[in-house]
Amino acid sequence: MSSSSVSLQLLENAVDAIEQMSHHMRESQPDVAFTSSTDLLSLSPNEEERVLIEETESYRERPTLSAIQFCLKSSMAMLAICHSLIEHDAAESPGERERHWKKLAADAKTAARTAYRAALILSDPDGNEGP
Repeated sequence: MSSSSVSLQLLENAVDAIEQMSHHMRESQPDVAFTSSTDLLSLSPNEEERVLIEETESYRERPTLSAIQFCLKSSMAMLAICHSLIEHDAAESPGERERHWKKLAADAKTAARTAYRAALILSDPDGNEGP
């Protein structure tokens, strides 16, 4: 078995474990609200404010669950990057290469943003300053 095959198998095992954990958590508690910044741009200022307030209240009510779910989302995005890099086709066209790197950048941003949200929640679990 080649090194990349072993790496892909280990990566798939990690993805499966995180998916199982996420599924288990959603069965026991409602999912944590998360609206991407791109989705917020499509809302009116009043709707955007309402969504952000509801999300913040949800995080304050369940800080531990919120932090765990954001850490899991971040982990999944990072694993997607690893998977893409391992399976990277060196013979892709310049256009395909550009799309590939843009997708990697988007996944990295998702990972960073969700990890940052977890950090904000963990830094103030009582909700005194909030995310």
